[in-house]
Amino acid sequence: MKKVAIAILSICVMLTGCTRATIDTKQPPLAYIDYVSSSQIWAGETIKFEGHGISSTGQIVAYNWRSNVNGDLSQLATFETSSLTAGPHTIWFKVQDNYGNWSSEVGTNVNVLAQGGPMKMTIQNFSVSPPAITEGEWTTITWDVSGNGRVKIEPDVGEVALSGSRSVRPARDTTYTIFATNEEGVTTATARVMVSTVPLYTLTTYSVAAEDGTVRKDKVVLDEVMVGETDMQVQMQGFLSFDISAIPSGAIIKSVELDLSKANIINYPFPWQGSLLLYNQQFGSTLRPSDYMTIVPANYLFSWSYNYSATMMPDKPFTSPEFVNTLQRQLDQGSNRYQIRIQFEKYYYYSRVDYTDKKYQNLTTNANYIDIGSGKPKLTVKYILP
Repeated sequence: MKKVAIAILSICVMLTGCTRATIDTKQPPLAYIDYVSSSQIWAGETIKFEGHGISSTGQIVAYNWRSNVNGDLSQLATFETSSLTAGPHTIWFKVQDNYGNWSSEVGTNVNVLAQGGPMKMTIQNFSVSPPAITEGEWTTITWDVSGNGRVKIEPDVGEVALSGSRSVRPARDTTYTIFATNEEGVTTATARVMVSTVPLYTLTTYSVAAEDGTVRKDKVVLDEVMVGETDMQVQMQGFLSFDISAIPSGAIIKSVELDLSKANIINYPFPWQGSLLLYNQQFGSTLRPSDYMTIVPANYLFSWSYNYSATMMPDKPFTSPEFVNTLQRQLDQGSNRYQIRIQFEKYYYYSRVDYTDKKYQNLTTNANYIDIGSGKPKLTVKYILP
């Protein structure tokens, strides 16, 4: 047995020397900066840093962050600070392993602005949801910009407030770009919407004249469709009824457009009566005096003449996601009609606002209204079949 052991030991020595692999304990680790919350902040504003290290022979046991201006900042992998002084900073980060080796430093630049000093605008968020739609569907652009200046979104949106959201309906793959501009320069960001194509069917129908009409504030019901006020300043609401029975059951509505562009404007309903509002109101086959609304609900389908800037009807159809939702509900309920109430905002404000500035009324004895029915109101519905 002793001879066998000696023989095995001899073979081991000849082949490998039977020595353990040597660990290089002097190999330095590597440091990585993972996240910096902003590359430009105001003095006193909080900024966050995150980093990590990797060691091939040991474990990371220590961290060090420092500023070339303010010196040491933290000994944690992740930290926040609001003490950076105004001016450009290079922030350095390194890590140490359990053998005492420090990594080389890695750096990132942060510009700290003095309070009140000029700076470019910052785009905090610019996104679309959902980012992929089917042709005819809507998606929502959401944005949030900080700073002082102008904000514009292209294509097809234009100038907007510093923050907000907007429903859009691109017909093809579209990249939206936000431009935030002031004297310090332009900041941009992009968001892309992917649009898939499916067979899209179209129904074009005109309102049912026998079911259309007007209800005046004095409870008089008329066959014509008129919106505004008579020469005696009696307000009028118009009602339109559309036959949607040709849309197959189970169809998915993708867009709804109401074309009133050929309506006849009588005298000056704009801007004296405020915004023209369109509502979902399923009044049935016959109009009743009780269909007249004395208030203006907030859940309208569309508002025209916002800020009272319009002088006539638009040359494009009215459309919005609310049209789609309400018509889809009628279809799902098995209804063969889609009906709309049209009225001016003045119905609500006229009795509650001081009109000494004459902003909302025209002090004449003329009738001021829109003859909706004479323009052959047209509804265009696009849908797909599942």
